[in-house]
Amino acid sequence: MIVLGLMLALSRLASAQTAEQVWSGGTAAFDGAALRPAAPIPTARPDRAAAPAPQLTLSQLARDLQQDPGAVDDLMNGLAQAEGQLGQTAAASAQRAKLENALRRADPAVLDRFPILTIAETSAAVALYAGRQGVLPDPVLATQIVFSPAHAPEAPPKDADVTALGHGLLHGDDSLAVAGANWSDAKDVCAALDMLSMNDGTAPARVLIDGGRRYTDVRGWLGELTAEGHSIQISDRRFYANFGHLRYEKDGVRYDVTTPTRIDTGITLRDGRRVIVPVTHSEIDVAIRGPRVNAELSFYFGVDGGVGFRPFDTRDMDWVGGRTTRTWTGTDAARLLDRAGWIRRELMAKAKRFDLPMGGYGPLGDCNDADAILTGAAPFGMLREAKYFAGDSPIDAVSNSLPYDLTQKVALTRIWDSRPFENVADIPMPDVRATMDDVAAALGLKSDASIPTEPGRGAPTN
Repeated sequence: MIVLGLMLALSRLASAQTAEQVWSGGTAAFDGAALRPAAPIPTARPDRAAAPAPQLTLSQLARDLQQDPGAVDDLMNGLAQAEGQLGQTAAASAQRAKLENALRRADPAVLDRFPILTIAETSAAVALYAGRQGVLPDPVLATQIVFSPAHAPEAPPKDADVTALGHGLLHGDDSLAVAGANWSDAKDVCAALDMLSMNDGTAPARVLIDGGRRYTDVRGWLGELTAEGHSIQISDRRFYANFGHLRYEKDGVRYDVTTPTRIDTGITLRDGRRVIVPVTHSEIDVAIRGPRVNAELSFYFGVDGGVGFRPFDTRDMDWVGGRTTRTWTGTDAARLLDRAGWIRRELMAKAKRFDLPMGGYGPLGDCNDADAILTGAAPFGMLREAKYFAGDSPIDAVSNSLPYDLTQKVALTRIWDSRPFENVADIPMPDVRATMDDVAAALGLKSDASIPTEPGRGAPTN
């Protein structure tokens, strides 16, 4: 998922074929019938939940820091320099001056809706960020892994992802051990899946050895785990992208700071309200439970340029949500993870072929693009550039069956379907709640559930 400056949108109209139709064409990557999701689960899984943390808006944080000499300077520098990410929206001198002035005045009118970007501005921010990072070195990939999962529970180290910025300001996510899962197992499973993903099926160069058996593909290994009695569940999830990862600690209390990046979708409703919503982050979460392996991990294309499997070890801030749109289990889950590995291999190959910085993040897509290519859903917004998918390969065909957001007008249904909270009333940002109420009304839905009502108020005018 960059900080207040990277997110979503790029070029070209999608073709008439849907992703599922492309998959069902019997390509090398998609070997038959499209995946059929299990019944949707409207809330996050209980084993991912944690006690709610106290929340602060950016203006509330700025107000608290006003009496601390130098704190606002450190906050500004932290926002503008954290991983070169948030700073993309403040890179222009006018934007930086606006943000700094608002921080010194603790102005909620600016801070609690900063930034609001257009599609073109988000694309430019991504290009700036990626260009500063440069081309990633070729990954060092093992040719053989002996899988030997730990049997004793292990939790991620406390605050492994947290960096102190001074004055009580912290950047990064709190560590979290998932109930019923082993962090060491998750790391081992991710390494195995990442390695097996790089085999293209023609001449397997990498081998996983597990229990004396040799595996060269994802489905074969996961099928054996299932036969042993392991369960596999995948959840397709939506969040508000947390590019800030900002926290504040005072008097022994650690606060989450709300820092969404808002996107102007270009849609105006009949009541005159512009549809401006926070950027969405999408990922699939994987839970494996059984006699030998108990792991929780995710798959997504991140702002670090990596596309692949990641052990779950941090707590999501409550303001980002975490709505599960659908789930898969058993054989379907194994097939989906095999496709995820195929996406990893194909996007890494394209990044190398076109010599793209940061693993191609942006031109080849972002977390939403990878999720869409994987599942056939199309979270808003997506960053892919059509020119990188102009060939006749299976991934090109799937990509071209999906929207290219920079040049294609977004459908209001995609904005609704991308929401990270099942009920609009649970969204913690008042302006976003009001906008999503209008979106629901324009679609003829109740905002507390997807139940049709009389359409009318707020229908889009463009």
